[in-house]
Amino acid sequence: MRTIVLAAVAAMAATSATAMDLGTSGLTLNTDVVAKHLVDAGTTAATINPELGYNFGPADFTVGTKLNLWDNANAITLDDEFDHFPTFDFGITYQMQSNLAFEAGTSYDFDAGERGEFSLKATFSF
Repeated sequence: MRTIVLAAVAAMAATSATAMDLGTSGLTLNTDVVAKHLVDAGTTAATINPELGYNFGPADFTVGTKLNLWDNANAITLDDEFDHFPTFDFGITYQMQSNLAFEAGTSYDFDAGERGEFSLKATFSF
């Protein structure tokens, strides 16, 4: 029961993490705090996902990462994130029309020194 209460408190606290425009330069800082409880497994975890964005005309460029914040096995795990190099996710979204967008993305693991899978995606919304 305690983990459900902690997950609920973390989820409510996550609503204060919102996007922030960094001046008029087109830079944005988006941060999500996500609390997740797996009922069958009985585990709870929280992550923080900072993302830096840049808007250039119809294109949005992003770079972000995922940091483990807390889990019910090791309690606070954010300090473990500084024991290894991060994995960064890179992306670009190009809005062709109001209902048509193209996306490209990849990741780079600085610990392993290798690039992740490169993906292309088209989204048509109606």
